Amino acid sequence: MKRFTNLEILLMSIIFVSLLIFFINYCSTKFNKKDNFENNNVMCHANGFPNKNNHNIFFKLHEKLKQKRDLNHLLSRKTNKNNFIFPEKGPSNIFIIRHGEKIKSKVALDSNGILRSTYIPTLINDLNKLGYGFHNIITANDYNSMHQEQTVLLTSWLYSIPLFIYGDYNDPEITVKTLFKNKYFHGKTILICWEHNCIQTLLKCILKTGSKEKGLNNYTFKNPEGTSELPYWDTNNYKSIYHLDNKLNFHIYEENFTTCFPEDNNVILYGKKQECK
Repeated sequence: MKRFTNLEILLMSIIFVSLLIFFINYCSTKFNKKDNFENNNVMCHANGFPNKNNHNIFFKLHEKLKQKRDLNHLLSRKTNKNNFIFPEKGPSNIFIIRHGEKIKSKVALDSNGILRSTYIPTLINDLNKLGYGFHNIITANDYNSMHQEQTVLLTSWLYSIPLFIYGDYNDPEITVKTLFKNKYFHGKTILICWEHNCIQTLLKCILKTGSKEKGLNNYTFKNPEGTSELPYWDTNNYKSIYHLDNKLNFHIYEENFTTCFPEDNNVILYGKKQECK
């Protein structure tokens, strides 16, 4: 058996200790590293706020939309001032969209629906350019899916627009009564994201309750074709946007973007009853 000299033992000891120190230092850096936001001069400004150029992509995205977020806030504040002088019952403007493309029999949106959800902030900005500043986003409970919430959550976060969930998607009465009887929503501009099969039922409920609360005597619904027949939302229509103004005049807009869903359309029919289920 070979006997090591004192020099060889010393060299091996130095190598072992060096490797041990390197390993301990690596583990300390790998597993115990913490972002110190109080003392990190690169990540934070001296005033205690994050440096927008040195954080993750989500924070950078939020900062990137600051100008658009401020525009929506400015427009919504103007609406609030007007409503203080000329108080209204219920929202001044209601916009209705359906949720994005979905995975059948699943709680989530599919990849096309997720893509569409990333364009809803663009929709808000497009409507801002028409003078509409959004105060709130509304959805309803659906215990079998999160389609509506997944469609608008990013927009709520990026634009700092409060998101409320009222009632059930197939029974919109609670939602509508809240919008027209709760003073918080009086004079506001609202975006509603709903299940397309039940938008006709939602619209009917808004017209009934809204016309009464707003004192619109002898109100008659009129669609873009000039008749009183309610719209029917086609199964593959993900583009249409309903708009009801303060007098419950009805308009239809269209999202100016599309996804890769090949059957996507903008079909709205009139006079066909839609079953809400």
